[in-house]
Amino acid sequence: MTKELLNEFMNALIDGTLFGICFCFWMMILIAVWRWFLGIVKRFLHWLNPKWFKSKTEETDKN
Repeated sequence: MTKELLNEFMNALIDGTLFGICFCFWMMILIAVWRWFLGIVKRFLHWLNPKWFKSKTEETDKN
C-alpha cells in the first residue's frame, strides 16, 4: 500500500463517517418537525370538531 492509497482510504472513511452523522441528525430533525406539525394538526382538528374524538364510553355515560 502506498501512502497515497492509504491517504485516500482514510479520507473516504472520514467523509463517510461525517456524512453518516450529518444524515442521522438531519433525519432526527425531520422526524421531530413532522411530529410537531402533526401534533398541531391534531390539536386543530380537536378544536374544530371535538365530537370526532370522543370515546364511546363518554358518549354512553352522558345518555
